[in-house]
This record gives sequence, C-alpha cells and structure tokens, in this order.
Amino acid sequence: MISSLPPCPPPSFHLQRSKQTFKSPATSNTSFPPFHSLLHNCSSMQQLHQIHALMLKTNAIADPLHLSKLLSFSSSPDSGDLHYAFKLFSLIPQRNSFHWNTLIHGFSLSSSPEQSLLLFVQLLEEEPSLVNPYTLPPVLRACGNMSAAFEGIQVHCYAVKCEAVADLFVLNSLIQMYFKCRLSDNACIIFDRMPERNVVSWNCVIGGFAEMGTWGNVKSLFWDMVEDIVLKPNALTLVRMVTACTKSGDFESGKLVHRYIEENMVSVCLTLGNALMNMYAKFGEMGEARRLYDRMSDPDVVSSTTLVSGYASIGLMELASEVFDSMPIRNTVAWNAMMYGYVLNGYFDEAISLFKEMLILGAKTDEATMITILSACSKSGNLLIGRVVHGYIYKLCIFTTQELLHSLISVYSKSGVMEAAELLLHKMDIKNEVSWTLMMEGYVKTGQKEVALEIFHNMPRKDLASWNALITVLVQCNFFNDALTIFEDMQRMKVIPNCITLVSSLSACAGAGALELGKWIHAYIKRNDIEMGATLCSALIDMYAKCGCIELSLEVFESMQCKDLVWSTIIGGLSMNGHSKLALEYFERMIECGGVPDSITFIGVLSACSHAGLIEEGKHYFLLMTEVYGIPPASEHCGCMVDLFARQGFLIEAKDFIDGISISSNRTAIWGALLGACSIYGNLELAEYAARHLLAINPTNSGAYVLLSNVYAKASRWSDVRKVRNMMKEQGIEKIPGCSSIEVNGVVHEFFVGDFSHSQGEEIYMMLNRLEKMLQNQMISS
Repeated sequence: MISSLPPCPPPSFHLQRSKQTFKSPATSNTSFPPFHSLLHNCSSMQQLHQIHALMLKTNAIADPLHLSKLLSFSSSPDSGDLHYAFKLFSLIPQRNSFHWNTLIHGFSLSSSPEQSLLLFVQLLEEEPSLVNPYTLPPVLRACGNMSAAFEGIQVHCYAVKCEAVADLFVLNSLIQMYFKCRLSDNACIIFDRMPERNVVSWNCVIGGFAEMGTWGNVKSLFWDMVEDIVLKPNALTLVRMVTACTKSGDFESGKLVHRYIEENMVSVCLTLGNALMNMYAKFGEMGEARRLYDRMSDPDVVSSTTLVSGYASIGLMELASEVFDSMPIRNTVAWNAMMYGYVLNGYFDEAISLFKEMLILGAKTDEATMITILSACSKSGNLLIGRVVHGYIYKLCIFTTQELLHSLISVYSKSGVMEAAELLLHKMDIKNEVSWTLMMEGYVKTGQKEVALEIFHNMPRKDLASWNALITVLVQCNFFNDALTIFEDMQRMKVIPNCITLVSSLSACAGAGALELGKWIHAYIKRNDIEMGATLCSALIDMYAKCGCIELSLEVFESMQCKDLVWSTIIGGLSMNGHSKLALEYFERMIECGGVPDSITFIGVLSACSHAGLIEEGKHYFLLMTEVYGIPPASEHCGCMVDLFARQGFLIEAKDFIDGISISSNRTAIWGALLGACSIYGNLELAEYAARHLLAINPTNSGAYVLLSNVYAKASRWSDVRKVRNMMKEQGIEKIPGCSSIEVNGVVHEFFVGDFSHSQGEEIYMMLNRLEKMLQNQMISS
C-alpha cells in the first residue's frame, strides 16, 4: 500500500530546511516544504520516496499537480519504478487522461510492454472518453515491441473509428508498428496515403526498411525525399542512408550522399560523422576517414575505434596502434577491435600481449574478447596461452556459448590435443556442422584421417562448408587422393560446389597429377559460367603446370583480363616445366605492366635461373629482390641460390653463400641442396660438413643419412656406409620410400618403392620384368 511507503526523512535530510507555508484543506496554519520545487529537482527514487512520505504527512498529496508529478517521475523508464507508479495510479480516486497516458507510455518503453496494452484495454472499459491522440502512439509502440500484429491491427481499427488517424503523430506510430511487426506493405500503404508528411514520417519508413536490411528501399526513399521541395533529410535520415550505402557495398551512392551533405552545408553531428567515417573505412578509403576524424571537434571512442578497425582492415597496424594508444578512454569494443586487427594481420604475439595488458589494467572483457584471443592461439599454435584463456573463462564462470566452445575446440584440435577437444565437444548440448568440422580438421592434421572420414560420413547433416573444410584440410596434409574421392562424392550427391571447393579440388588434382579430373573441373567452370576470379585462375594455372600441361596454363593466363595476382603462378609454372628463359621473359613483362613482384615471384625467378644454370642472372635477381624491392631472403630463396651454384659444380661458392646469409631459421632446404650436390660431385669433405649442419637441425632427417651414405659409397668407403646405416637403425630412422603416381582413365594410381599392395601388382611387375629384359636384349644387340 502507498501508506506503507518509507517514513518521513530524518532531520539531517536537506528537504527539512524549507520553512515556506501553505494552506492545507485541514488547517490554514500548517507549514511544509515547497513540493513543486522538490519534485522538479528530484533525481532518484530514494528521494521520491522521501518526498512522497513528507507529502502524506502534510496532506499535500491531495494536490492533483503534485500527484501527477509523482506519477510522471516514477513512470520514467530510466530512473523510475513502474511497480511503484502502478501502486500510485491504483490509489488515484479520479484519474484523468494524463494519468492514463503517463503509465501507458512508461510501460510501452519497459521490458513489459504487454502491461501497456492491458492498461489501454482497461481504459477503454472504464473511461473510453479519456482516450486522446496521445494515448494511441505508446500503445502502438507496445504492439510493435511485442510483434503483436493482431493487436496492432485492432488498435489501428480503433484509431480509424475514432478518427485519430487524422493525427500525424498517430500515423507515424502506425508506420513504426507495422514495420516492427514485419508488415512493411501495410506501413507503405499508410505512408503513401498520408495527406501530409513531416521529416519524422520519412524517417519512420526509411528506418523501418533499414531495420529489415532492405537497403535498396532505403536508398530509393532517400532520393525521393531529396527531391521533395519542402522537406529535407535531417541527421537521422542521413545516418540511415550512409549506413545503407555501407551495408550494401554501394560506395558511389555513399560518396554522392557525402557530397549532398557538403553542398547543402548540413551540420555534421558526431553520429553522422562516425557513420561517414565507418563508410570510408569499410571501403578502404582511410585518407578520407582520417580527414573526417581530424575535423571532428570532439571525437568519441566510436570515432577512434572506427579508425583503428579501418587501418587494421588494410594492414596498416602501425597507424592503428598509434590511434589506439592515443585514445583517452577505451571501452571493450576498442580493445577488441585492436586485438582483432592484430589477429587479422597475423600479429598473434601482439594480440596475446594486448590481452595480457587488458587483464593487468582491469579492462572489461566479453565473449568477443575471448573468441578473438582464442583465434590468435589457434592460428599461432600457442596451446599454453590457449589453456590459460580456457582457465580464465572457467574461473570467471563466463557463459560458454556455442561460438565460444567452437573457439576452444579449435585451439585444441589445431594443436593436436584431440582428447581435450573431444571433452569440450561432449559438453555441447547441440552440435552442428561447425562442431564436427573442427574435429575432422584436427584428426586429419594429427594423421588420423580415417577417424575424420568416419566422422564426416556419420554427420547427420553436411553443409557446403563441411565438404570444403574436409577437402581443404586433406589437401593441406597431402592426402590428395582422399580429397578427390570426397569431391567425387559431392558430385554423386548433387552438392553444388563453390569457388572454395573448386580451388581446393584443383590443388588436389595438382598434387595427385590427376590431369583428366582437372580438365573436367575446368570444363565444369565454363559450362556453369562460374566467374573466373584471380584465385580460381591461379589454381587452374598451377594445376596444369604441375600436371605438365604448360600450354594450357599459358592459355588460361592469357585469357585473363587482369593478371596482377597470377604472375607469380605462371612464372613458377614455367620454371617448373623447364621453360626457364620464358619464365624470366614473363617476369620482365610483369615489371613492364606495372606489376610488383613479391616473395613468391622471386622463388619462381630464382628457380628458373637454377634450372637453366644462369649464375649471373641468378645473382642479379637476388640483389634485385633484396636491394631494390626490399624483400628479405627466405630459406626458399637461399635454397635456390645454393642449388644454382651447386648444379654448376661451384660447391665452395655455395658454402660461402650459406655462411654469408643472415637467416637463422629453416636452413634444412639450404644444407640439403648443398649435400645433394656433394653427392653428385663426390665432394666428401664438404658433404660431411653439410651433413653435420643438416643433422644438427633435424637429427631424424632420413634424407641426410641416405645422401651421406651415397657419398661414402661413391668413394668406396664401405665401413663409413655401414656406420651411417647402423646409426639409422639405432635411432629407428627409416628411409622414406619414393612415391610416383599415374592417372589412367580418370583414376589416380600411387606406387611406392617395393610396394606390392596394388590390385594389379603381379601383372605390373611381370610387365616391368618383360620391359627390363627387352632393354637388356636391345643393349646386347647394339
């Protein structure tokens, strides 16, 4: 009951200081505080309780104005208490329109909008004459917030019956209600039939389509509004239009809107400025985004975060870090944007360091923070930090959503800890295609492809992403034939492949030498008019090159209008197929066309020089790469240079080159190239020197032992040969058998050295023996 509200405030309360008097109904000499002023300055429900108690004590509650003020404050959705307001309302003996409308309005904005509708029904039953145009808009808002279309239509009918639809405020509220109920056609009918419209009317319909994500309608309505002579778009209209251009990828229209703003000298408020910045950042125009930022009188955390995300999206992490460090206030979104930028650009250690800084500074984390840092751990293989984050999530009792569980599973599966991944999987109430796909990828990468294939075949539902993920990971782990089998299963099950499927399948064809299937995929692309983007063309060029059909590679390359992203592929393909001089010609052609070579391009160029024995050219291109283009040499580039010297017998020059390079990691290929050359030229001393370095890097490298053994055998040092072989036996090192493959009638057959497992193995070896005898007889006869 209202009478049981908190008692009169203690003497120390500041309200007691007033000494003004007024005449109450009971007596004309009672003194009490000026309640109108107190209610006007009230800032919390605690103060309102005290004022209300004092009003009850002094009988000032009888004043209708004071009672209305109490009801108005307690009905506020921000600082009020609707339960308290409802009790006040229930005790009002004579309610007027203001009392009903105030409470209906308050509930319409609350988490219980149905109470607003119930009050309206009660009003119609008790005092229908008190309904006015101010009553209906909050009722319609409540219907919209509940998506109560049926009730909303009934309120619309009532508005027509009582002729409230003549009120512009009611019509605008009807438009908003119908959009929230997903009845956009009804909203458009009202808008089209309106005798007059104001800016709010346009914003209601534009905002409605914006909430539905129908950006074409937003843009069309905006330009219709611009043509209106009387009304002009305001900041809210422009924000929605700029957002529509950003979301729909319509940069040209976005620039036109910006030009309209400048030509009409529209004041750019903070929200509109942020929307424009976001548009330019999303389209990579960071120069204009920065100009807008610098012109802001008081940019907020949203402005700075937009810049950080924009710079990160185009790889300018130094500028992103500079803006982030200069932010006076950082919220969780800002921290997450910077961390995501690091992960996006491969700076995983920096992302982990930023996360540690968040924890040290006590910055608030959320689910997005956890997902981003787990992504950094997953991609970098940092299992230790991944476990720490897992413990942090468990300790703080952070609610583990399905997406967060998937991120944790990804950390463990990509690190090969499948037991932990399995435990997390079993904790999931609902497992979807992503759940099973992550497990498949983990099992394939740990060499358990049979388990992965079993999971795949037992999946209750497979989406295209699942097919693509399995094919891709099989290709990455060199299980090319299995990948092609999965691709063929797709065709049998009528699953339509996309660009990712085709690229991965072409890579599998390249790895397995499945030329006929590769040609079929190429024909499929043409037959279905699939867009030949740079990635797909590059995969085709690579497949044909690795299958020995360089002419078809060149045909695909020359058919491309934009060759910027595939020069490296064709240069590498030409080099691989022995067309070294042509590869170098294509490199020069690339430079003439304005192409900028990268690290991969120079691998193809240096490989071409190596295969052709072009030592001087090789030196020239190596210096061009390091000194002109500023590309630091990787182990692949150095391996090509060592191979270039070694193939021509310049073994000392190759050794000096290795001793002079500054790279400290992954020298296996470099020392391997030198050791292989020593095996060919029989340089025993240098072979031992190269083998020592190679085995120091990788003591289980079977190739190093075999090559060293061959050098000793060539020098007739049989005791050393036995010594090397005994070392291999003691360490359990086995020579990896050579493997070759051949495609016959669209089927790829693999053969290993000493392998008798093929179904036609007996016939194959009989034919090999027959061919060997034929060659021997031919040699004898000649």
